[in-house]
Amino acid sequence: MNGEFETVIGLEIHVQLNTKTKLFCSCPNTYGEEPNTVVCPVCLGLPGALPVVNEEAFRLAVKVAHAFNAKIHPESEFYRKNYFYPDLPKGYQITQYTRSIATEGVVEFDVDGETRSVRIERMNIEDEAAKSIHTEDGNVLLDFNRAGIPLLEIVTRPDMRSPKEARMFLERLKQTLRYLGISNCDMEKGELRVDSNISVRPKGQESLGTKVELKNLNSFKAVEDALTYEAKRQIEALKNGEQIVQETRLWDEGARETRTMRVKEEAHDYRYFPEPDLMPVYIDQKFIDDALSDLPELPWEKEERFEKTYGLKKSQILVLTHEKDVADYFESLVDKLQKMAGKAGDAVKLAANWMSTEILRYLHETGKTIKEFKFKPSDIAELLSLVLKEEITLNIAKDVFRKMQETGESASTIVEKEGLKQVRDEDFLEKVVNEVISENPDIVEKYKKGKTGVLGFLIGQVMKKTRGKANAGIVKKLLEEKLS
Repeated sequence: MNGEFETVIGLEIHVQLNTKTKLFCSCPNTYGEEPNTVVCPVCLGLPGALPVVNEEAFRLAVKVAHAFNAKIHPESEFYRKNYFYPDLPKGYQITQYTRSIATEGVVEFDVDGETRSVRIERMNIEDEAAKSIHTEDGNVLLDFNRAGIPLLEIVTRPDMRSPKEARMFLERLKQTLRYLGISNCDMEKGELRVDSNISVRPKGQESLGTKVELKNLNSFKAVEDALTYEAKRQIEALKNGEQIVQETRLWDEGARETRTMRVKEEAHDYRYFPEPDLMPVYIDQKFIDDALSDLPELPWEKEERFEKTYGLKKSQILVLTHEKDVADYFESLVDKLQKMAGKAGDAVKLAANWMSTEILRYLHETGKTIKEFKFKPSDIAELLSLVLKEEITLNIAKDVFRKMQETGESASTIVEKEGLKQVRDEDFLEKVVNEVISENPDIVEKYKKGKTGVLGFLIGQVMKKTRGKANAGIVKKLLEEKLS
C-alpha cells in the first residue's frame, strides 16, 4: 500500500446457519416469506416468552470449529448485549461474549502462491435481528421474519496485511462453510455479512494503530475496495499530522469512498451480562463425535487428493474444487467416461478441460449452478467418449454440445442425425489433401524450405473442406508423406 506504513486488518463475519428452525423458538428458518408471517412471541421479544436453545446450531458450530482446528469448549454461555435499535425486538441481542463455543482457530489459504495463516479469536452463536426496509418516502418498515435466525459470528485476529489478503481469506472461509453445508453464504440474502476492522501503523512499530470499523460491505469485492480506500485515507491523514478517530464508517459503493456512520462504541456500552433465561450450555465428547460423524472431505483435502489421483495442474485443481458440487460432478464424469471409453489418462485430461471451459462457461453465462445443469455426468461422458474414440473431433464436440443445449437431444443422436462422425477414409482424405496442396503452392514452398510451422495452416484447410470432420492425425500423416 505504502512503503512507510503497514496495513493491519481483522474481520468479523456473521454466517447464517442452515438449521430448520430459529435459534430460540420453533419458527421455520426460511427466506422469502411474506413479511412478519414467520414469527412467534419468542422471536418478537414479547414479555414472558422464554427462549429454548436449538441443539442443531451447536452441531453446526462444532463442525466449523473442527474444520479450522479451533478449541471447542465443553461449556459456553449466552449473554445479553444491550442496545436499542428499531430492528431489535427484545432491546438486546442474545450472544456469546467471554464464554464462546470455540476459540483459537486457524484458516490457511494461498495469496499469489504463498500460504498465509489467519488466526480465529473466537466463534460465537447468536440470534439475528429483524430486517429494516427503507422506503422511497423516507419511512422505515420492519420485517421480523429474520429475527431469531441462528448466526455464527467468526472473529479473526488482526493478522491480515492487505485488502487482497482479506478477500482471499473470505473466499477460503466461504468455500469451507459451503463444503460443510453450514450455510449457503448468499450475501444477497444476508446469509453472510462482513465487518472489517482496519488500522495502519509505521513499518516496524509493534503497537496497533487506531482501528476503524467498516460496514455495508455486500460483496467480497466491496470488502477489498473499501479496505483499499480506507488504508489510503488513513495513511494520507497520518502523513498530514492528523489523528485517526476510532469510529464506524460506511462504504459508499456509488461514491467509491467510506464515510462516518458513528463514533465506535466500547464493549462496556453494551452492558453485557449473562442471559438469565438460559442456563450455560454443556457439550460432551459424544456430542462432538456425533456432530463430526458425517464430516465431508474439506477443500484442502480434496485439492491434495485431486493432485495425487488425477495429476492435474494446481490452477485447474483450484477451479474444479472451488465448489463441492462441481468437484463431485467432475469425479462422476471421469468415472463414467473411463467406463465408456477407457484411456484413463486421456479421459481425466479431457473431462477436466471440458469442465473448466465449456461447462463452467455455460453456467456463468446462464447464471445456473451445477445442480441446475440439465445434463447428467453420463450425458457429457457420452459426448466426450465420441472424442476419445475418435468418432468426432473436439471442435465438432463443441458444436454438438451447443445443439444438446438447444434441443435436449443426446450427443449420439445429434451426431448420427447430422452425419458428424469423423472421416477416416484415407482414399477420400488423400484427394482432399491433394486439392489443398495444389491450391497453396506458396505455403508448400515455405514448408519445403524448412518452415514446418505452416503445416498447421494446411491441416486447417483440409478440415475446412471436410467441415471439421477429417481425422486430424490421418491428415497430418498424409500431408507429411506428400510434402517430403
